[in-house]
Amino acid sequence: MLYLLALKPGRVFLRNEILNAIWGNDVIVGDRTIDVHIRKIRQKLDMDCITTVKGVGYKFEI
Repeated sequence: MLYLLALKPGRVFLRNEILNAIWGNDVIVGDRTIDVHIRKIRQKLDMDCITTVKGVGYKFEI
């Protein structure tokens, strides 16, 4: 997920785009799954480089 976001810094990725890119269309996971993974990535990086765009998705900023 971090790799996907970091490929295009500043671009807002919709939750559905992230779901499809990582898990594909065949796996059923909820939107909250992405939120949990983003939170864990933020904790591990100890940086504010992933921004939440409310109601839309996430973006990576340098």
